[in-house]
Amino acid sequence: MTRHLLPLVFMLLLGGLAPVHLGAQQLAQYSLYWLDPVQFNPGYAGLDNSLSVTGSYRTQWVGLDGQPSGQRLSAHLPVYFLSSGFGVEAERDQLGARSLNRFGATWNYQLVTPTAVWSVGLSGRYYQMSLDGAALRTPDGDYSEPNFVLHNDDLLPSGNESAGTFTLAAGIYYQAERLEGGLSVRNLTESALSFPGLDYVLGRQYHGYLRGSFEVLRSWEVMPMLFGVSDGVQHQLSAGAIARYDENIFAGAAYRGYNNQTTDAIVLMAGLNLSDKLSLAYAFDVTLSELQSVQSGSHEITLKYNLRQRIGAGVPPPIIFNPRTKQ
Repeated sequence: MTRHLLPLVFMLLLGGLAPVHLGAQQLAQYSLYWLDPVQFNPGYAGLDNSLSVTGSYRTQWVGLDGQPSGQRLSAHLPVYFLSSGFGVEAERDQLGARSLNRFGATWNYQLVTPTAVWSVGLSGRYYQMSLDGAALRTPDGDYSEPNFVLHNDDLLPSGNESAGTFTLAAGIYYQAERLEGGLSVRNLTESALSFPGLDYVLGRQYHGYLRGSFEVLRSWEVMPMLFGVSDGVQHQLSAGAIARYDENIFAGAAYRGYNNQTTDAIVLMAGLNLSDKLSLAYAFDVTLSELQSVQSGSHEITLKYNLRQRIGAGVPPPIIFNPRTKQ
């Protein structure tokens, strides 16, 4: 979704104002989401069939002052004797003077059939948001000396303001040999981060994901995918495809937009397996919106590790395929 410039809102509302309730699109955006669906759907935890660790770094709208950037790390694995999956995650999202940290744990229950896996999951996440008042500037402020901050505005803090809250996410996921996808919702409880004079509500965000996998010729595989995000008012859809050669090198592209009159970006993606357990992927967003004149695109890199062996007691799912063995 479009990233709202939250520091501007904080500049206007922090301080001795009457309590205000504010909601916006707060969650970070990643272009290589399909490499780690557990970030938006807890039902996916454990469906890589072994210990899976994914790290991502994204810098968005390069050249734009206060540009968003994000880093995230997730790890999950199946727990076969409980017919479930478990995972943990950590994420940091920076946008100007505002930073949002997230820590969470995920659990799901998996129903295995002879041809597919159905999974229902739940995540608990703690959010911590802070505003660095020392990074703000006003036309009438005094910043003449290093580390000296005087905004000359009683509404603006000169130090850090921070708040935290706990929220839940839920999702359902389906995985078969040639098709997978799911539906999920984040910020299910719509918890609020309480700042002086401001309650910042973490609004619900709905996700829909669908990906296919088709063999083409002997050594090629094509994977079309759709990803939708909505808060019930604004909707974003990403559609694209990946072509992978010999289960190793891949390249592809996707289009991301909001409706037939508003576009966001074209995403170019490529990656390869560095070993049988480690893979590397890169994405570059070519901006199509009005922001294209003030920045030079977005970069994202993802490193994924899969142990590729069963952990602990229990019997692996008795299905006729092995999902995710190619990632």
